[in-house]
Parts: sequence; structure tokens; C-alpha cells
Amino acid sequence: MAEAVKDNDNPLNIDGSNFNSELYLDGLMKCANLRQVMDKEAEVVTQCQFLQSEMQTLVYENYNKFISATETVRKMRSDFQIMQEEMNKLSENINKITTFSSQISETLKESGNNVNRLCGTRQLLDKLQFLFLLPTQLNKAIEECRYVDAVHDYTHAQRVLQKYGNQPSFQSIQTECSEIIYGLKKTLRERLLSPSTSASELAESVGLLRQLQETDASLQDIFLSCAESRLDQHLTCLSGMVENTDILEWVEKCNSTLLADLGIVISCYNDMFQDRENVNLPEFADKVMSQVFHLFEEVIKRPENSGTEILIRGLDKFFRKLQAMSEIISSDTISTRALDVVVQCIQHKATMQYKNIQAQFKENLMRVRQSLASKGTETTDLKDILNSLQVHLMQKIQASLLDLMAFLQNNLSFGLKPWCAQAVANSCWTVISETLINLSDMVKQMSKIQTSNNIPFELLLILAKLCLETQETGVSTLYKHLEKLLEEAAPGLTMETKDTNAVMVHLSTAAQSALDSEVVFIGQTAAQMLRVSVLARDWLRAPEPRGPRAVCRRVVETLASADSAASQLFPTSVKPSSDSSRRTIWSRAPSSFSPINRIFSERIEVFSPAGADRAALSNGALKVALKALVECVRLRTFSRHGLQQLQVDVHFLQQRLSCMGNDERLLNALLEDALSSAQLRCVDPQLMEPSIVDIICERG
Repeated sequence: MAEAVKDNDNPLNIDGSNFNSELYLDGLMKCANLRQVMDKEAEVVTQCQFLQSEMQTLVYENYNKFISATETVRKMRSDFQIMQEEMNKLSENINKITTFSSQISETLKESGNNVNRLCGTRQLLDKLQFLFLLPTQLNKAIEECRYVDAVHDYTHAQRVLQKYGNQPSFQSIQTECSEIIYGLKKTLRERLLSPSTSASELAESVGLLRQLQETDASLQDIFLSCAESRLDQHLTCLSGMVENTDILEWVEKCNSTLLADLGIVISCYNDMFQDRENVNLPEFADKVMSQVFHLFEEVIKRPENSGTEILIRGLDKFFRKLQAMSEIISSDTISTRALDVVVQCIQHKATMQYKNIQAQFKENLMRVRQSLASKGTETTDLKDILNSLQVHLMQKIQASLLDLMAFLQNNLSFGLKPWCAQAVANSCWTVISETLINLSDMVKQMSKIQTSNNIPFELLLILAKLCLETQETGVSTLYKHLEKLLEEAAPGLTMETKDTNAVMVHLSTAAQSALDSEVVFIGQTAAQMLRVSVLARDWLRAPEPRGPRAVCRRVVETLASADSAASQLFPTSVKPSSDSSRRTIWSRAPSSFSPINRIFSERIEVFSPAGADRAALSNGALKVALKALVECVRLRTFSRHGLQQLQVDVHFLQQRLSCMGNDERLLNALLEDALSSAQLRCVDPQLMEPSIVDIICERG
């Protein structure tokens, strides 16, 4: 803007208001050559001619406009005079019309009054004719089921009957019409109570009864009672379909019949009664929907509807219909129950999942048990069996979690709801926890009935190792896998922290129970052999020993079999003692086994909890077996040969059992206790030389 003002004030600007021609010419002469001056002259001449032409055009146009305006003013003056003359004529005509109209009104006033009287008389005669013909018309309309026309005619004539009903000529008509309407009311009530009446006919009947002065309270009860009888028929039909159809067919039938009719009933009720307090309707709807929900629960529990895809499709259709019903009923109860139905289906699916996993796991255990019973430990790789059971269990659990994630699909009406995602998360954790807790309970139960059901001890070792490895890594792995699935299916969902420690405690307790049961079983098996061999033998008449007894070999084989099985699954944490620490039991003097020395010896806890390693398991079984030997020896009396025979047996057991990784101090202590007890109960306590015992054992 400032630049434009500056150019306008410039005396050299040829278009400005302060243009100075002399300065401009002086500057042009000084700065330009002859050619440029001539070009500038031609340019100025051209512009002057152009401006002159435009000025002439503007002058001509303004002149034409002025002439046209002058002619228009002249024409308006002449037209105004003509219009003034016409307006004067119009005013005179209107005055004449007014005068004639007044004269005509005065002339026809009496005739108009007569016409009005005649019209009123005609209308009255029409009404009287309608009243006299009313009973006949009512009967004809009722016979033809034109109830709407009958009620309309009666209500139209009711005002006249109420006004002139005291006249003798109208009393009979009023009485006859009242009897006809009484029968019509009875017919309409019977129509309401008929199960074959449609929803539109119900609404029509209620509307007609209201026009016939029926109270809303009685009509509401009749309407809802009739609607309930109609809906009960649908409920009976749906109840019969529970055992014969799948969930999709059942839901479609329920949506198209019962829920559709219920929606029509509710809409008609609201349109007809407009009950602001709305007391009866929610109670009625809740009663019907409670029965629907009960039938739906029975449907989803059928085995045919256990498939996830068909269950989700049926549930989605049912949930959409329930959402629409909750808006029609305007009840929070229906909406809440709809959410509960989805959560209940998810929980039911989770329950089926972990029960199915449990059943399949039991089948696998049965096959493993049969395999162990037929092949034995020597030809069976327990590590492979353990890996097979563990992989199968983990895969089944992960497949179940993935199956439950189908409830969070984007195309489902409830798939992206936070409450649904939370329900899926809780149900997934239920599958994990219940499966592992059921596994723990199964292991505990098998541990309790191991002796009576003759369960292979190898199976107890496998289950104990399975529980321990699941406790260490399995629980955390499944929990992380669940978090990953939820993050993919429902991003942003914050899952509540689950108590994994409780599941780990169950697994740890089950593993300990299985290990304890295995140790007691092996120890009692060996102990029973030793008890029978000691108590059934006459040690006072025992012959000179020629070798270890056969029962010692069977005991060694039993303990060696258990040790071999444990070595496949559990590591050895206790290093066996060196040869320099070994002591010969038979070379000690009888005085060293005195009761005083026994008091100060280390106490051996026989039934202490078994450790989860090979040496601890072997030592646990050894303690039970050899402690039984000690107690049985204390019940017998020995001769010299009987004592020497026991000395040979003890030496044989020491040689064979010490190479299995057992604790030699524990082994020696128990064997020493047995031999010392025999010496104290021997009539001639003389032990053989160690070299002779070695020869007898090697020869045996």
C-alpha cells in the first residue's frame, strides 16, 4: 500500500496525479537514445488514441441512458393518469355492489332461517333413523366379525342415548344396544384368551374394549395373561427341540417365534396402555426370559453343540436378539442376563476343554501303564514316555486357549467388548489352572491307591517328574503364552495377575506324594521279602552257610530295578563314598554293638520325605527294607550257623547295594544294626573270618 502511494506521488510516473511532463522529457532525453525516444512517442500516441476512444464510448452510453430515462418518465406520467381513472371507476362499482348485497340479504333473511330450520330437522331425523336402525346394524356387524364398525357405531350413538335415554321411545333401544354390547365384550374377552389369536388381533381387541369403557387395570391383566398362554406354546415347542436340534436351529426358531412375539406383545402393550409406572411388563418379560435362558443353558450343554464354531454362531445370533429385546423392554435385567449368557458359554466351553484334556490324559496314562506292565523298565525309555506326556499335555492346553480366543473375533457382536475379553482371559486361566490342579489331584490319588491297584512304580516316577517340570517351567510358559494370545486378540487388555504360586504348590505336593509312594512301595516290597524269609526260617537249626540266600538276590534285583528307573528321570546329587571309607561290618567286636553305643549313634528317619534325585529315592527304599530286616531279626533267636548265615547275607547286600549310588554310611549303619541284633540274640555268637565270608559270597 505504501509503495502504491509512493508511485502516485512520483512526478515521473505518467499515470500518477503529480506527473511532470518537463521532468519526464528531460529524463527521457538524457537516458534514452533516438530509437527509444521514437518508440516511446509511438507508445504514448497509441495510448492516447485508446483513451480517447474509451472516453467517446462512455459519453455515448451515458447519453443513451439519459434519453431512455427521459422517455420512461414521460411514459409513467401518461400511464398514471389512465390508472387513476380506472381506480375511480372501480370504487364506484364496489359501492354499487355493496348496496345491492344489502338489499338481497334483507330480502332472503326469512328464507335463510327457514332453510336452517329444515337442515336441523333433517339432521335430527337422520340421527333418529340411525338410532332406530342401530340394534340391527350392531347385530349384523358382529355376525360379520366387523367388531371395529360395531364399536364405532355404538360409541357414535352413545351420546344421543345418554341425552334422550329417559324418553320412553328410546329406552327400549338403549336396553337392546346394552345387551348387544355386553355380548360383544364377552366375545372380545374370549378372543383375547384364545391361543390362536394373533398379536394384531390382540391389540385390536384391547383397543375396542377400552372404547367400551373397560378399565386399563383389567385389560392389562387380560392382555398379559393371553400373551403368556401364547408364549407358553412357543416355550413348549422350544423345549421339545432341545434334544433334537443343534444350537443354530434352536436359536433361529427362538428368535423368529418366541422372541419376535414377545417383542410384538411389548410394543402393543406400550402403545395401548402407555403405562408410565411400567410395573407389570418388566415382571412379565423377566418371567418369560428366565425360561428362555434356562432352555438355552440346556441347549449349550448338549454334546452336539460342543463345537466352538457352531456354539459361537448360535450365541452371536442369540445375543444380538437379546440386545434388541433389552431396548424394547427397557429393562437392565435382560441386558445383564444377556452378558451373563455369553460369559456362561465361555465358562462352559472352558470347563469342557479341561475335562476333555483330563479324559485324554487319563487315556494316555492307561496306555503307558499297560506298556510298562507288559514290557518292564529294562526295555522302556521312561524319558521318552515323559516327553510324550508332557508335549501332549502342553499342546492340548495351548490348543484349548487358542480355541477360546475365537470368542474375541471382530465380526461378533460381543467380540470386542472389554467384559468379554476379561471373561475369556479368566476362562483361559481356568483351563490352565484346573488342568494342572486336576493333574495334581490325579497323581495324589494314584499315589494313595498305588498298592491296592498295583500301579507300576515307574509310572509314579514319570508323573512325579512331570509335575516337577511343569512346576518349574510349564506354568510360566503357559501363562506367557496366554498373555501373548490375549495381546493379539484384544490389544490393550490388562489381564488381572493370576496366582501361579497356588498351582505350583499343587504340583509340588503331588510330585512329593508320588515320590513318597514310590519309595514306600519299593521299600515295602523288599521289606516283605525279607520279613517272610526271616520269620519263616528256623535259625536255631540253620545249617552251615554255603552262600547268600535267594531272597537277598531278589531284594537286590527289586532295589536295582527301582534305581535303574530313577536314574532315567532324576539326576544323582549325592556322590558315592570312596573305597577308603568302606568298613567291614563283620570284623567288629560284639561289644561295639552294645546298647550304650546304640544310644549315641545317629538316628535314622525311615519314612522321611523322598528327595527328587536318584540317590535320595534309592536311600528311601533302602531304609524301609533294611529297617524291616532289623526289626524282624530282633524277633528271632539264632544259633552260631544262623548268625553266620545272616553275616553272609549282610555282606552280600553290602556288596550289591553299595554300587547303586546309595549312601554307604546309611547302608552300613542299618546292616550293622541287623547283624548286631542277631549277635545279641545268638546262643553262640561267633562270626566267620572276613576272607571266608568273601569266598562264600563270590562262590554263591
